[in-house]
Amino acid sequence: MEPTGITLLDELLGGGFPRPAAVGIVGPVGSGKSTLVKQIAANALERDFHVQYYAIDESAEDVREAIAARGIDVSKCESQDRLSFVDIFALGIERLSESLPVNDPETIVNASIKLSDLVAQGRTYSLRHLGKKQMGIMDSITPIFLMLEARKVFQFEQVLKYATRFSRSIGIATVHTRVLDENIENAMINFADVAIHLERRKTTEGISKGGTLRIIKNGKNPVSSRAYYYNFTTSGIELSPAAIV
Repeated sequence: MEPTGITLLDELLGGGFPRPAAVGIVGPVGSGKSTLVKQIAANALERDFHVQYYAIDESAEDVREAIAARGIDVSKCESQDRLSFVDIFALGIERLSESLPVNDPETIVNASIKLSDLVAQGRTYSLRHLGKKQMGIMDSITPIFLMLEARKVFQFEQVLKYATRFSRSIGIATVHTRVLDENIENAMINFADVAIHLERRKTTEGISKGGTLRIIKNGKNPVSSRAYYYNFTTSGIELSPAAIV
């Protein structure tokens, strides 16, 4: 097992993530999925992992700053090839500047995200570091799935799972719920070895500064229906040991 570096989460998972493993982190927009994966990435770099981060929902520069804020020397990690970015977000901006005012949004996204390119870049990075601890993060995979029919989504998920086995790595993908077809959401969870659900907590005053986290799949191990409160802090997500039903 490979610890996530988040004490209570590791306890809930029985020590952390197995390696290899395909991990799905799901939840609605704003629930903290990206915050959690950056926290996990920073902790993995401290444990000598080689991390490839697909920055899809925000730029690689924003992710660099967030990881650096957790005490990681990002420049050093990149120079050692222990941290690599695939900046899909920046590519989308480039495609937008090239296409305005001609192309519609779908065309811009299709030109920015090509599955064959993503798979090729992941394979190249994995081959460079075979035999070492590796982690691949796709944050978020939702824009890719929005462009695909269900059959293609299932094929892509299977390829991602194959990739974790081939490289003996931990692959993490975040997915927005309530955006994709329910069948695709369910397929994501079924393909994953570990699945974690985040939900932003609502109060009478509006959206709170935290939410609830629940393990919905943990390999073949039984999972509890209990959820745990979390709050956003300067160092990431902080889980409360008090469980709720």
